[in-house]
Amino acid sequence: MKAKELLKNSIEKLDRAGIDGSRFIVRLLFRELLSLSDSEIIIGTTEIPVRLCLSMDCAIDRLIDGEPLDYVIGRRNFLGVRLKVNSSVLIPRPETEELAQMVIDRERGSTVFADVATGSGAIACALASHLSHSHVLASDLSLAALEVAMENAAGNGLNNISFYHGNNLAALENSLEEIEVIISNPPYIRTSMLKSLDRQVAGYEPILALDGGSDGLDFYRDFFELLPEGKRVYLEIAEYSVEGLSDLAASLKGYEYSFEKDFYGSYRFMLLRPAADH
Repeated sequence: MKAKELLKNSIEKLDRAGIDGSRFIVRLLFRELLSLSDSEIIIGTTEIPVRLCLSMDCAIDRLIDGEPLDYVIGRRNFLGVRLKVNSSVLIPRPETEELAQMVIDRERGSTVFADVATGSGAIACALASHLSHSHVLASDLSLAALEVAMENAAGNGLNNISFYHGNNLAALENSLEEIEVIISNPPYIRTSMLKSLDRQVAGYEPILALDGGSDGLDFYRDFFELLPEGKRVYLEIAEYSVEGLSDLAASLKGYEYSFEKDFYGSYRFMLLRPAADH
């Protein structure tokens, strides 16, 4: 089948299913799954082998069933790093890119970082890539997620990341003293809110990486209990958790904290610094 015909058929199939942006989606799939250039897509005379036509049909069917586009493609770009993503890990969001970029911009003089609840390894890989002098310790409770993160580090030629299996800061217990900066995009959605999530999220992304407990603060509660003094901390949060996090942080010794907004104007980040008198 010629590329032009496959393109037309794929777009029509998505249109019939009521999926918006069908032309953009199909062109992206052509680039990613068929390795066609923009000019080859436009000209449309390239002959597509039967096996690749079947792969495209399968990808279109998965999208119609509601699977997220990033999982169908199997890859995602994150601050210049090429990531493998599958249903074992969350799809990295723009807000998490903001968090990683914030750390890269503000912590260029730091050497040892920790990415807690690393998932796909997005933050860890971005830090290791942009701050090549650094050593990044990445941990996760999910072994399946750690496997993906390790693949991503290897696939991007990053040798300055060490991986640890375990829950929260306890996974890094023996290395906490050397760590200067701790970053995390943890599970922070209230359990009662999970059922109201978009079906692409609730139906495909790992609940372990989403469910923050009844008040959304389970991870932070454990994190603050184990957090030693003297670290600089960057956390992704939900705006509705600001008050609860403030209450939790009030009992922390030796720390000052603040909240910052994302590009959309929502409080999305919590920063902790050693108190001035420490």
